[in-house]
Amino acid sequence: MKNEESYDSIGESYIQITETIPQRKIEVQTILDMLGDVKGKSILDLACGFGYYGRELRKNGASKVIGVDISEKMIEIAREKSRINGDDIEFYVIDVRNMGSFGKFDIVNAVWLFNYATSIANLEKMFQVIANNLKLSGKLISYTIEPDYQLSKGNCTPYGINILKEENWNGGFRYKAEYVSTPPVPFTFYKWSREQYELTSKKSGFKSFEWRKPLILNSDIEKYPEGFWDTYQNNCLQTGFICQF
Repeated sequence: MKNEESYDSIGESYIQITETIPQRKIEVQTILDMLGDVKGKSILDLACGFGYYGRELRKNGASKVIGVDISEKMIEIAREKSRINGDDIEFYVIDVRNMGSFGKFDIVNAVWLFNYATSIANLEKMFQVIANNLKLSGKLISYTIEPDYQLSKGNCTPYGINILKEENWNGGFRYKAEYVSTPPVPFTFYKWSREQYELTSKKSGFKSFEWRKPLILNSDIEKYPEGFWDTYQNNCLQTGFICQF
């Protein structure tokens, strides 16, 4: 599951990391594009971290937002930021695999959740919990590791993540990596195949799914030297995955 000890230990530093690594802007605009119009929608934000997406969605008109994360420190920061902002987002420290039902939501937002599933069994638990918390008309918006990514085709260091090791793991792959920061912050994540994701989503009751490549705007390309985004576009580490019943 998520490296809760790593995230508990870095606390506020994680916010600084997300604000400085180049890929973060691409991630945010891709996720918000996938979410679309959230006015009047109820949203369950899983692996919410310090609550960034929940606050953005509340500002964009979501009627209700609940955030869940396994890290006590991240939830502590999220609650404090919401207190300062004066919003009414609820935050809970829970391991998603063991989570019950908070009700039925229009949208479940799961950014960097599935990549911490250490096995297909863990992945299945996550998907089933999500299905149990969604309305039949609802949808899952997720952001995870691109199944086609290969370390041999290029590292992600220019974009904020340095991958140190890639190894076979339980039918998928395990990666040892670190955020490009001072000092570097180590973490571990897992990659599962496209077929494993699609089969797991179907087993949880989802009928349709869509893979979504990161959204890079012309302004993003122009901001950096020519060729900067080449590896990111040709061997991207991240992808969107949308599921509906």
